[in-house]
Amino acid sequence: MRSDPVLQRTSWIPLARNGHAWRTHRLVVHEAEGWAELRPNLPHSRPLLIVSEATGLILIVWQIARDVLSSTDVVTTGWLAWLTVVLIFMPIYALTLRTVVFDFRSGRFWEQRMAWQARPKGAPPAPPARSTAAVGGSLSGIYAIQLLGESVSTSGAFAPQGLSHLRHRYFYKSYELNLVNRRGGRLNLIDHADLAGLRRDADQLAWFLDVPLWDGVNNQGMSMTDLKMEVWRNNF
Repeated sequence: MRSDPVLQRTSWIPLARNGHAWRTHRLVVHEAEGWAELRPNLPHSRPLLIVSEATGLILIVWQIARDVLSSTDVVTTGWLAWLTVVLIFMPIYALTLRTVVFDFRSGRFWEQRMAWQARPKGAPPAPPARSTAAVGGSLSGIYAIQLLGESVSTSGAFAPQGLSHLRHRYFYKSYELNLVNRRGGRLNLIDHADLAGLRRDADQLAWFLDVPLWDGVNNQGMSMTDLKMEVWRNNF
């Protein structure tokens, strides 16, 4: 059997840098409706994010007012301070995450910002104009799904143990999911440290799109040629 020319042209050097230390997305397949989405794990509900932000700001104002007006020293408990920080910064971080939609009806995939308006139940978001889509393309142009791993240092990403550990360099493994086109070009979609969850999502997405899954995570110590041959043997 001949080797796959697209596989031979595809790079196996990690594409993304400084992946997240927690699982940022999960795949949700709406098989009956013919679409799927890589959905952020943080809430993407406008009312919930507004309530969270408002509650955090109210807590800050209340704590400052209490300290100013109190005649005695008041010690703020640690959990309240952390709760305030989470309530304020969680909506801000959630706004940076994007949903990636794969829609067989339109034959396209694209990166979707938070939906501020309700959409019909069971229907995908309306595809954006091609000129305004920052990330997107034709589903027929997707040739394979690629998985790769990399070591990440806390000097470039947030440490899962918390802020107190940022003084010490900490390494962890992050794993990226890339789309590969028919010319061997790659597009990174997500990058996080939950390998089991990412493999489930990648396997399900490859099934949904009917393309091969090229999993190079466990073989990245090989030479580039050996790695490509190992992936080829596993898929063909």
